[in-house]
Amino acid sequence: MHGGVKRGQVTEIWGPPGCGKTALGIQLAANALSDGNGVVWVDCFQKLQTHRIANVLKTVKESRMLADIESIQDIDPAKLVHYSCMTLPHLLAFISRPTTTAIASDVSLIVISSLSALINSSLPRSLEAKGSKKPAKGPTQASKRLQGLQFIITTLQKLAATKNCAVVLLSQCATKMRSEQMATLIPSINTTVWEQGVSTRLVLFRDWAWNASKSSSVFLAGLQKVDGRVAQDAVEHVSAFKVESAGISSVHYEANSSDMEVAVMAPRPKRKLGQTDLEVPDSDDDDEDYGWADEDEDALPPPPSQWQGSEDLILGENAGLTEDESEAEEGLQDYYYEDDETGDGDRSNNETD
Repeated sequence: MHGGVKRGQVTEIWGPPGCGKTALGIQLAANALSDGNGVVWVDCFQKLQTHRIANVLKTVKESRMLADIESIQDIDPAKLVHYSCMTLPHLLAFISRPTTTAIASDVSLIVISSLSALINSSLPRSLEAKGSKKPAKGPTQASKRLQGLQFIITTLQKLAATKNCAVVLLSQCATKMRSEQMATLIPSINTTVWEQGVSTRLVLFRDWAWNASKSSSVFLAGLQKVDGRVAQDAVEHVSAFKVESAGISSVHYEANSSDMEVAVMAPRPKRKLGQTDLEVPDSDDDDEDYGWADEDEDALPPPPSQWQGSEDLILGENAGLTEDESEAEEGLQDYYYEDDETGDGDRSNNETD
């Protein structure tokens, strides 16, 4: 929880609902404003309650007065610029050609909230079954999605590099179902081109415990990727914190590291569906997976093409890439590395709290 995020990089913070993503973004924004820097907050799904930032700013200022009076600077509320980009074209226009009025030269932090919800609603995942007839001409839905994801993440990299600021993405999560395995949480956007563009990734989640017949919860943050290096374990350097109206603060917490790996699993290499040879067992005793029995499945309506507006998105067995997405992604890999202007996050080692 110390050290902040690096300038010139794209940092992704993801997790389930109510795990403190917005609270952590507000804390980063308040720290940057307290240092006299500018902050841009972009909403893509739900508008931010600005009074929350005001409460955290007040707490940060009071804590710095007690620590070191020389580090206190006058906080200018006008340095916090708040935008709402509820459509993907609006967001693309904003990040592709930002004006000096939209993103001033003193901006050190750009927070984009619920970007994954906006992308998944505008560029839904393809649910075409294997062997389905492909259109005769034109790109498939899967290739359009991958091209869109590559353009978005590349543009964000360039924005972080050219403006010398930290770009923080607050993303949602999905529940991935595997045959004969427990459900695991994965980022809502987990394609290869997207993961290559994210320099640092943090996962947030919560844990509950009983103390004197009372249940209590703690917020946890773990690193999955730092400066382009993927963590060896699923989650590393787990830190506990609490969320209050005055901001977030560290708390003491001890937990088994193996429990953390079960809670959030690292993404595995994706394969085509035909290479998996998965079979769903039809034993009558196998009714432990979320209480669904075989006779209940026949009565269920077909799932919608994409569940939107919810962070806890259930993808079913199609959580991995389809055949069209795999083929489109393979075609994009060579092109991705040829872009010399992507701004990989290593151009600046400056940090902002």
